[in-house]
Amino acid sequence: MRRYLEERQELIAAAAPGTDSARRLAHLTDQMLAALAEESADALLPRQARWSLIALGGYGAGTLLPASDLDLLVLSDARAGTLARFVEALLYPLWDAGLAVGHQVRSRRQQMKAVREDLPTLTATLTGRVIAGDRALGLESLRACAADGARRSAALLTQLGTRERPGSPYLLEPELKAGAGGKRDFDELTWSAALLTGVPQSDPSPLLTRGLLDKSEHARLASAADVIASARWEIQQTQSGEVMTEELAAEMRVDPSLVQRALADTHHLLLRVRPRIRGQMTPAGSPPSPCDVFDLVARGSESLPALEEAAWAGQLDHLVPGMSSLMWLRRPGIAHALTVGAHSLRCAVGTADIIASAAAGTADDPVLSGSALRIGDARLLTVAALTHDVGKATPGAGHPARGAPTARVAAERFGLDAGQAQTVSALVGHHLLLASAASGVDLDEPADIDAVARTLGDASLLAPLHVLTVADSRATGPGAWSAWHADLLATLVSRLYAALSADEARALRAGSPTAREHLADLAARVAADRTPGTHALEIGAGPIPASYRVNVAAPDRPGLLAIFAGTFALAGLDILAANSVPTRDGIALDSFVVTSATLAPVSAETWSRFERMLSASLAGRLALSVRLSERRRLYAPRVIGDIQARIEEDARGALLHVRAPDHVGLLYDIARAISESGLDVRSLTATSRAGWTEDTLRLGCPTGMTAGALGQLSMRLRAL
Repeated sequence: MRRYLEERQELIAAAAPGTDSARRLAHLTDQMLAALAEESADALLPRQARWSLIALGGYGAGTLLPASDLDLLVLSDARAGTLARFVEALLYPLWDAGLAVGHQVRSRRQQMKAVREDLPTLTATLTGRVIAGDRALGLESLRACAADGARRSAALLTQLGTRERPGSPYLLEPELKAGAGGKRDFDELTWSAALLTGVPQSDPSPLLTRGLLDKSEHARLASAADVIASARWEIQQTQSGEVMTEELAAEMRVDPSLVQRALADTHHLLLRVRPRIRGQMTPAGSPPSPCDVFDLVARGSESLPALEEAAWAGQLDHLVPGMSSLMWLRRPGIAHALTVGAHSLRCAVGTADIIASAAAGTADDPVLSGSALRIGDARLLTVAALTHDVGKATPGAGHPARGAPTARVAAERFGLDAGQAQTVSALVGHHLLLASAASGVDLDEPADIDAVARTLGDASLLAPLHVLTVADSRATGPGAWSAWHADLLATLVSRLYAALSADEARALRAGSPTAREHLADLAARVAADRTPGTHALEIGAGPIPASYRVNVAAPDRPGLLAIFAGTFALAGLDILAANSVPTRDGIALDSFVVTSATLAPVSAETWSRFERMLSASLAGRLALSVRLSERRRLYAPRVIGDIQARIEEDARGALLHVRAPDHVGLLYDIARAISESGLDVRSLTATSRAGWTEDTLRLGCPTGMTAGALGQLSMRLRAL
């Protein structure tokens, strides 16, 4: 055993990951198990006892990865007591060596009964092979199990076709064993081959001879199996589990994009073979026409499998240049869950879903519905959605501008005229504009809204761009979209509609009293009382579900926002937005939108606790830094990374953009750094994606903005 472990470790350390190394490791393990079994049998079993040691599952198929189980079957009709001593002598050295072993001890009759009653037991047996002992006994049992499965193949193949295949082959963090396109999909094809032939199989090759796979498909499948084995080999050397995380993908010797392609190949070839087994020998389809694609997309999410199949097969390349290669192109980013091509297809059907919901009156966002109902020709939106990320084929920033010319070409291939192609190109070139502006400008500042409107230029672009932005965000991943993002975007779009219409703009500016005028009433309640801790508080419903608008008036002083931010954090509340309005008599008026920072609901006790802590904080009786440090120990950040800060100066001061791992008291730390630099915060918008927060803060300075103050702020932020 010691020699085996040494040779095993040497092989794992030196071998190139892949199927060949997995076969070598299986062969080395076969030799060890055969020697151990024969030695134990000679010492413990009567000479007349028949026994066979059989490898099952993936090991039975002749491959073994570094952390995979040794799935073993001891087949014998010997007496239970005698057989138990033999099995213990076989297994204890394996366990002592730290090897993962799954085992069964059965007679031939018991094994036949087990495979009839349990599908996983049958599938493991369909790839079985004899390692040691009575070879005739083992082969006879394995063939009998396979032959029995063949007699029930119709029902069994149907059952295999309904097994769970979680996820997608286009996930940036795919599950390489049980996930769609993973090892189990390749295994299903092998099991199907065994059931169709009635003979144990180690791979799906019989499907080739039966005409269920052609030569190119078979070669593609074999190559995919090798790539996936290589990736799993590397992952198992690094950690347990079968997920190719982004961190692991960045360090693997195997190209992660090749892994995505292998997953896609296995996934789609399995979906092709399943109906062929049922006798549905449909010929390969011709590339869809533009009308076909428009019809598919218009059906919404239900058409996604057909679109993915067409894109994977290269049948959309004549319309969208390079679409097939985009299907396995990886461009990981915050909250991104899918490859570029798969994301683009989801974005396209997402636009159709939005339009359908608006037409049916079932949408819950009236601004979005209004935009969807303004779209006259959905074909332009479809082409823009399909091509909005084609610029990512070249790595680096600026992909919207890089993609715009290709989008124009695609629009022409789809049969759109020159003017329509220009519109598609403009939508692709601007497709990040609204999402960036919604969280990156002061939505209450007309000058900021006007600047976005000037960048957009054409009022007719706003409606399709709004729908495209929402579909793009939803298709990015679950962490990229929330009710707060939707509200920010709806607010921006509503104000852009006004800014792009002279009549609406005049009506907007001549409207009802502003929120700032309302806050002045709150300030009057504290203007006469300057005792430590004095403040006035008003709490109401926020703009999105489970959010609250909190208006606070307190004597103005440096660092006031940091006090508010720290107190909210201690009370278990997250700040989504804030506006600060200093008054002439020294009273600061601050309006916040907050929500729960934890899974706990916000209750009356939450607000009571917040007000007590706010009074203590304003009076200097609460050590915010110490208390926040204690809370950070209880709530660790979801992600680890460095803070990134960028400052943009303009005529009204400066905008600070901060991107950092979200953690308790982050805004408190930022606000302190701003105050200590002699600056103050006029407004802020905070958004969070997949554990990262993106804050945009409008900065001001009572004595005028200086390069020195901004430089100090940059240094303090880098030190956080």
